[in-house]
Amino acid sequence: MVEKEELEEEDPGKILEKYSLYELAAWREHFKKLPAVLLVIDPQNDVLDEKGTLSFWNVWKHAREVGTIENMKRVISACRARGIPVIWAKQYRLAGGKDVFPGTFDGDLLSLIRTIIPNAFMQDTWETEIYEELLEVMEDKDIVLGKHGSSMFEGTNLDKLLKSLGTRALIVTGVLTDFCVEATVRSACDRGLLAVTVSDACATENQELHEKALRRLERLIGPVIDTEGLLSLLEEYQVPPLPQEPRAFDLQKVGESLGKGFSLNEIVEWDSYLKAEKTAFLVIDAQNDNLHEKGSLNFLGAWKMARETGAVENVRRLVEACRAKGIPVLWVKQNRLPGGKDIFPGTLDAGVMKLIHSVLPGAFLGDTWDTDIYEELKPLIREDELVIEKLGWSAFEGTPLERYLNLLGVDTLIVCGFLTDFCVESTVRQASDKGFFTIVASDACATAIEEDHQLALARFDRLIGPVIPTERLVETIGRLD
Repeated sequence: MVEKEELEEEDPGKILEKYSLYELAAWREHFKKLPAVLLVIDPQNDVLDEKGTLSFWNVWKHAREVGTIENMKRVISACRARGIPVIWAKQYRLAGGKDVFPGTFDGDLLSLIRTIIPNAFMQDTWETEIYEELLEVMEDKDIVLGKHGSSMFEGTNLDKLLKSLGTRALIVTGVLTDFCVEATVRSACDRGLLAVTVSDACATENQELHEKALRRLERLIGPVIDTEGLLSLLEEYQVPPLPQEPRAFDLQKVGESLGKGFSLNEIVEWDSYLKAEKTAFLVIDAQNDNLHEKGSLNFLGAWKMARETGAVENVRRLVEACRAKGIPVLWVKQNRLPGGKDIFPGTLDAGVMKLIHSVLPGAFLGDTWDTDIYEELKPLIREDELVIEKLGWSAFEGTPLERYLNLLGVDTLIVCGFLTDFCVESTVRQASDKGFFTIVASDACATAIEEDHQLALARFDRLIGPVIPTERLVETIGRLD
């Protein structure tokens, strides 16, 4: 570990040339405590077999020179011994060329490639199957994802799988180092995950390209370690494995509980999964336009429901309960850019906003009283708490929310806000799709019409997550360690 005094003597412009950012931050100490998953990226015949269609890239030669396959096996074995899940990726396009659309650049480019290399990147062929030597170490419980692009995240359900597993760190192996491996590590970094690349369990066209890619990653994106170093680090890994067997339920008892009106969320005992260190509290669109009787959206009547049900006071109670247990509070508000800079003339969006502003001048615009946090709740916001601005319904779309939650190690959300059937619902649905365990505070939400509020809560409880009143949530939070 480099001492602070040593860095102070260095030329700031050369620190990152001489040292790894992640080494300076002592990444190993963090890694030992983080739930991890092993990714094995694109170890398939087309690149790793000397008879593969992409053998001319010579990845198979480089893999042999550095012992990539054997090192992958060693890493896989060590991860299994620590209970670390293994997820494999294969890159291909759909069988029969169903996703090759004539007349598009992508379609014509792939047609050109397949003129030169018949069946290149084709699903359900020997070419895109896992390389034979690695098939031997695959297990039935392993997950295999098909991807169509470079990053293992794009167009797959990897995000949801990782969130469901509570993953905060990735061990990355595979090919090609400077393409699919690098793309995946970059995506992981942008999501707030610690992605550790195992240098000699990866390969590309030659050693020079391989080393340059590793150096790019090591400087600012994620730590790089060799197989021996990783195996040594895993000896100190402190995260207990997940249960190997599914939880058993007695069908008769489940039937009796359902007959008494219990929801599936109650039967599975949702509160036993609530952990303070893995939870965040989201307050959605608690702003003047919704909650003040003089707000631009006062005609909707959400402010009336909020007063009648005590929703604002319930938000306050939940904020205080969460803070008492160290649960981070994140505030979200909806607005367009100040002055309408993101309302582009000639677009459908601009036409819609023009109609809205003809009736409600200045509605939804940033830096206005209207879109500020409701005046009764604004004093609650602490200086160290995040206020996230969004342009659409969901708090996830076009915002850094998910990255923040990953950095915080959050896999559980308590959600409240306004309007129940619009921004709250969009956020809750997307949170669930991303793998977050999501709890809705029923009486800390409001919308225009009571029936719409109740129908939205029923949708949440049936298929998304528990819907719990504030009183019970406060009591439950208060019992957390």
